[in-house]
Amino acid sequence: MIDSGKICYITYTNSKCSDIWEMFLIEQKKYSSIPLYFISDSVVLNEKENTLLYENGEPYFESWVRSLSSIPYEYFIYLQEDFILYDHVNQEKINQYLNFLKTNQEFSFIRLLKSGSLNQNKVLDTLYEIESTNSDIFSMQATIWRKDDYVKIMNGTKNKIWLENETYRDFMIQNNLKGLYHYDGESKRGLNHYDSTVYPYIATALVRGKWNMSEYGNELSIPINEHGIDVNIRGIY
Repeated sequence: MIDSGKICYITYTNSKCSDIWEMFLIEQKKYSSIPLYFISDSVVLNEKENTLLYENGEPYFESWVRSLSSIPYEYFIYLQEDFILYDHVNQEKINQYLNFLKTNQEFSFIRLLKSGSLNQNKVLDTLYEIESTNSDIFSMQATIWRKDDYVKIMNGTKNKIWLENETYRDFMIQNNLKGLYHYDGESKRGLNHYDSTVYPYIATALVRGKWNMSEYGNELSIPINEHGIDVNIRGIY
């Protein structure tokens, strides 16, 4: 079992994406039992106690730093509302990775899929190192983070808006922060990332605000139909 006293999910979202909250939440709870929090500008459905609120216009990094200071966990898994699970999370593997981070303080995170231009420096079984000098050291994908190191990155970059950019990479390189990624021979999905058997999710369900049917047509069709979502409202990518 997962050590629930040490790790949780934190999902960053905004009410502009409230139309997919129900699908995300139901699929998340169907396939995983790890505690789930939201950082949002409004309460996510009935998750009032687990929604950490921010005001639109508040700097992005401040929302994260303040929210992380209020949760009693040493580690968290970064999510976004369009990271839709389509199969059960490998809890044994998550627990193994959590224990690895706890005993190897030199690593700040474990990315739960292979994404970007990464080397194959195997560290343990299905874990590979991402060197601090790698241009893809930072990624807004499902990732186990050491909370203190994530706060350090947020405070060090002070990005005001949600956007994956080079300031994260530059800060991590300058401060010699490194991590690992999971890879177990999974198939490539699209141009830049692979599937994940440890955290099987749609990465991502929305592309430029439209449903990513070109890469995840099969995985998306089932929950879209189950939740009665009209894909024509957002459109199809």
